[in-house]
Amino acid sequence: MENFIEQLQQQGIGFWIWFVPLFLAIWFLPTILAVFFNPKQLKFIAIANVPAGMSFIAWGGCLVWAVTGKLWQKKKATATEAQV
Repeated sequence: MENFIEQLQQQGIGFWIWFVPLFLAIWFLPTILAVFFNPKQLKFIAIANVPAGMSFIAWGGCLVWAVTGKLWQKKKATATEAQV
């Protein structure tokens, strides 16, 4: 662990200029996808996404939740049409 920290301290500014935005984009990928696929639940996904980034399973759950928003709306609409 000490070796890893030493390597991070030795990195130049060029490394951090591309690493930090890439890291944040991956961490908040569920929130970014929710803007397009599940805007009604965007607020809740964004709130859940902050701590979920520390767990791959929770982050994956947020990712699925963000992407399946319109899918559930379509399924609900077709089920309603089938009942009529």
